[in-house]
Amino acid sequence: MNWWAQKQKGFTIVELLIVIVVIAILAAISVVAYNGIQTRSENTKTVQGVAQYVKVLHSYAATYGNYPVEGAFPCLGPMGTTCARMSGDGSGCLPESGGDGGAAAQTTFDTEIKKILTTLPTVSSQRMNCNGSMYAGAYYRPSTGTTATIVYFLKGDEACSGIGGATGFTKTQRGEMTRCVASLPSL
Repeated sequence: MNWWAQKQKGFTIVELLIVIVVIAILAAISVVAYNGIQTRSENTKTVQGVAQYVKVLHSYAATYGNYPVEGAFPCLGPMGTTCARMSGDGSGCLPESGGDGGAAAQTTFDTEIKKILTTLPTVSSQRMNCNGSMYAGAYYRPSTGTTATIVYFLKGDEACSGIGGATGFTKTQRGEMTRCVASLPSL
């Protein structure tokens, strides 16, 4: 029997290339899906953390008759949490409103909140790019005690609602970031 008459076993180069292309397409779809799931998870973490702060602020107001009085822009989360504009000058990104460029950890605010809740809620530290400036987290706006406002950042074009106890939301969306402002009822 001649060697050319025997049936060859194995795959052709075309069959191998088709399998490789199919695997590459499936891998690309998986990576994109994973990144989307991770972003949604981090956004949910931020919304849940802000929702917990809203509840704590309501409890604080019910107990003390006012919201925490604050002259600065404290980041929400455990001490050492960073938030708002992390880098860049914010040019052409968002309307500057003090805290977007000057928020930081504040022991006074944390001390007041810990009168109601001993373990501070956390928000995501995922960073978002807005015209070259990096943003993350959430902060409490300065208050004289009769109003309370929380500013938080979400990745992507997201809705700024769904937090019980907030009376209004303002949304600004630029690039890959949504800036949400949640207002609590005036006292």
